[in-house]
Amino acid sequence: MNKKNKTDIWAVGIINNKISKFIKNKYKSKKDVIWIYPKKPYQFYADPFGIWKDDKLYIFVEALDYRIKKGEIDCFVFDKNLKRIDFHHVLSNKYHLSYPFIVQHKNKIYMIPESSQSGKTFIYEAKNFPKKWEKIKEIMKNVPMIDPSIIKYQKKWWIFYSLPGPNGRAMKELNVAFSENLLSSWKEHPNNPVKVDIENSRPGGTPFIIDNLIHLPVQNCKKTYGGEINILKIEKLTENDFKATNVRTIKPNLNKNYADGIHTLSECKSVTLVDCKNHNYSSKRKWIDWQRRLGRFIPFILKF
Repeated sequence: MNKKNKTDIWAVGIINNKISKFIKNKYKSKKDVIWIYPKKPYQFYADPFGIWKDDKLYIFVEALDYRIKKGEIDCFVFDKNLKRIDFHHVLSNKYHLSYPFIVQHKNKIYMIPESSQSGKTFIYEAKNFPKKWEKIKEIMKNVPMIDPSIIKYQKKWWIFYSLPGPNGRAMKELNVAFSENLLSSWKEHPNNPVKVDIENSRPGGTPFIIDNLIHLPVQNCKKTYGGEINILKIEKLTENDFKATNVRTIKPNLNKNYADGIHTLSECKSVTLVDCKNHNYSSKRKWIDWQRRLGRFIPFILKF
């Protein structure tokens, strides 16, 4: 096994139970998890976020093929019995997109995908759900949020995120911003980063409420990127204060073939969405990389 050839391959799982019960291990057999597997080698689906609409479950994911190595956003559609019935490619750009966080507010549906490669973070509004999205607002000017995760709590909107930077900054710093309204101006928390801890900082899914407190899934990246999910109970959250405690760890043990990591845990009413990864060590990955690099140069070669 040559670790230099390691490739992360992710699959998305649907657990037919509420997140509050799932994190307490109260769910059916692992055999009952419905999986969305990659269609072909060296492709993956990750970062699942969902919404129920007209008795259908729409799951938005990052879709990445290592032959291109640029994330795009796809959508899988399931009926009320969790049978897959449709598929849509919904969003792509010249830069990498991932983490398609979904927000429903005032009868409108919004998406906040990670687009940190562009140096900015945008809110998109669904104009023809789920296929057509329009970019309507930059959250904060020139702030490249990584894994932005939003919740409305105590009459304010809060967004949790990491930032790119040297020495693995994205893995070990948690930042917060707040706003009176989803589409108005946002302010950075004065104590940012509010947490510096490689095990309990990078967001990993939807914030959710238990006992009137926000619980935030975060990634434990100590051993590997997206190794486990920890649940932070945010005990104090104001415009000037932040206090949180790790109350539970979710291990990647739902699928024996994808047991090398888990880095997204999303609430979607009656179901919980996860992603799990497999470490692929095949040397074929280097040929995939060569194909991608060659593809980039071909247009320039053809000009001469």
